[in-house]
Amino acid sequence: MDRTSRNRPAWSLACEGCGRTHTAFAAFRGCPDCAREGRTCVMQVEGALPLAPAPGAPTLGEGGTPLVRAPRIAARLGVGELFFKLEGANPTGSYKDRYVAATLAAVLPFGVDRIVVSSTGNLGVSVAAYAAAAGMRCLFLAASGLPRAALVQAQAHGALVAMTDAQRRNVLFEHAALERGWFPVGLRMPRRVSNPFGVEGYRAIAIEVAAALGRAPDAMLFPCARGNGLFGAWRGFSAMPGPRPRMVACQPADANSIEASLRAGVEMPLELPPSTSIAFSTRESQADPMALRAIRESGGTAASVDDAAILAAQDELARSGIFVEHSCALPLACLPGLLARGALRRDETIVCVLTASGVRWAEQMPDFPAVPEIAPTPAALDAFLAAAGAG
Repeated sequence: MDRTSRNRPAWSLACEGCGRTHTAFAAFRGCPDCAREGRTCVMQVEGALPLAPAPGAPTLGEGGTPLVRAPRIAARLGVGELFFKLEGANPTGSYKDRYVAATLAAVLPFGVDRIVVSSTGNLGVSVAAYAAAAGMRCLFLAASGLPRAALVQAQAHGALVAMTDAQRRNVLFEHAALERGWFPVGLRMPRRVSNPFGVEGYRAIAIEVAAALGRAPDAMLFPCARGNGLFGAWRGFSAMPGPRPRMVACQPADANSIEASLRAGVEMPLELPPSTSIAFSTRESQADPMALRAIRESGGTAASVDDAAILAAQDELARSGIFVEHSCALPLACLPGLLARGALRRDETIVCVLTASGVRWAEQMPDFPAVPEIAPTPAALDAFLAAAGAG
């Protein structure tokens, strides 16, 4: 990629390993200095990308999502101040829109014109949509098992879509980036291919929550796979004066790399065996080291729950008017246990970030009764209501 730009950005890149700083460029191979020494280190944006879309950068109106109370759920839990940040209100239905918009705003000035993504769903759809908005080519390597709605939406945006093995898709992702010249909109991890830019888009979640409440909450719960969203939001809170929230990672019981790593006291997250949880979007086997650091810096914690608790939380949210995919129910599913063990107090202000809508995942929801067709007569409606006990 061309490292020069007529209008040089105001940010730079710092290596998390050696600490050296590099002039802004479309980085995706990690720190070049460390690579020459045989190490793989992730870089981090220094100086912060602008939160407002730059001239010429694609935007679909991401951000500004609602922060709402759920009084019946709060009453059941005995919590006075419980809020949900509805990230499903973003243009493609998930908080990944913030990530992708920030990434493209950073790399487009360097001549990037085609992008590849490897995704379990939401990120792939978002990349396809923003690539379309920018007039770029997009290759979406989809994990096998994705709902058809996600694949169709990406194809509708003009993406080239192929499904492959969920556990081995990174081989193809790295090949497309390193050998074929597609810019990788992946996650930030200490691997051969990494994206340092996207997490900057999540800083706005912190700013929006603090603005809506008039202060930072006491605790913020995130559903986590790698934990990029949690880390990005913590970067936003870290730049604010005054008290900051404790960051809490919520994961499936058999994909709880963050919880296991905190318990073990390690700096590099533990890598776990492949997960079979219904929480498809959070089944990654290893978290980002910076998510661990954010939790420790904030005095936070992590929790995990089984599939039964996830389904129960998803159902409770839906019956409160909020429809989310399985993974996004994790904060509510973990909340009772966190309260019971004293990690959170009932008199605190708690925000659960619900990262995506459940609409494109509807085919993977539990079976509901078939919808009957009734005759267009009052008598038929009365019979239907009587049978449903809704007389």
